[in-house]
Amino acid sequence: MSTQNASEHFMEVNGVKLRYFSWGSESNPKMICLHGHTGQAHIWDEFAEEMSERYHVLAFDQRGHGASSYAEDGYDRDKFVNDLDAIIETLNIDRVTLVGLSMGGWHSILYTSEFHPEKVEKMVIVDIGPESSEEFKKSFTEDGVRVEPKIKFSSFEEAFNESRSNNPWVSDEGLTRDLTNRLNQNTDGTYQWKADPNLIIPPLKDGTDENLIRRYWEGLAKIDCPILEVQGMESTLLDSELKDKMLSTAKNMSWVDVPNAGHVVTVDQPQLFINATREFLS
Repeated sequence: MSTQNASEHFMEVNGVKLRYFSWGSESNPKMICLHGHTGQAHIWDEFAEEMSERYHVLAFDQRGHGASSYAEDGYDRDKFVNDLDAIIETLNIDRVTLVGLSMGGWHSILYTSEFHPEKVEKMVIVDIGPESSEEFKKSFTEDGVRVEPKIKFSSFEEAFNESRSNNPWVSDEGLTRDLTNRLNQNTDGTYQWKADPNLIIPPLKDGTDENLIRRYWEGLAKIDCPILEVQGMESTLLDSELKDKMLSTAKNMSWVDVPNAGHVVTVDQPQLFINATREFLS
């Protein structure tokens, strides 16, 4: 699936230039889709195409990602949330459905709970919670030492093989398309992530920052609108204990597990993701 039925746009907010794609009639109810850490807007292609019959869907490359500009003022979590607020204000959106994968879910929770709860009609968060399971945290270490993420690859094949080793569920076509949209080829023939290295190299502090964890839990508890959590069944990010705590904390939350999918459910199983969200969004 390509963005052949979408139009490409750019806007500047808070000193950064953001790329986004638009599907569907502008007269339809608004939906904003936010990708995860080091991701890009094309992860929503199939989903946005399907939803465009009922929604005006806007999928953004967030600051420092995809074709959006790197941010001189950094990537603190509140910078992203301020960008989302500026996007909604700039586009004069009164009511919106937010769909956020991974960190996009964090941004959706903070925006809705701390900025404009009255503007958010529904929310879909994908494989993310206020904190991560202990099993997930251990997956980034070897013998307790953090594994440094790789920035550059000698070939596209190397990037593909390394990504495949961590994700056996996505199709070859889906993985190739995702990597094509996430990588740039350098003049020497090597490949490098499009995302700003300043996003990739430092570890995310959300899993250890007690203030952020507190804000995510408190935000989840404050939100009145319906929330759907979609979890990849092969992902270890959320365990049963966190699932139970989230369901008991939120006022109006439902949960769907998608089989044969890891963290980036929309890439691993795009049609199953559409099926999982269709009834909630109808």
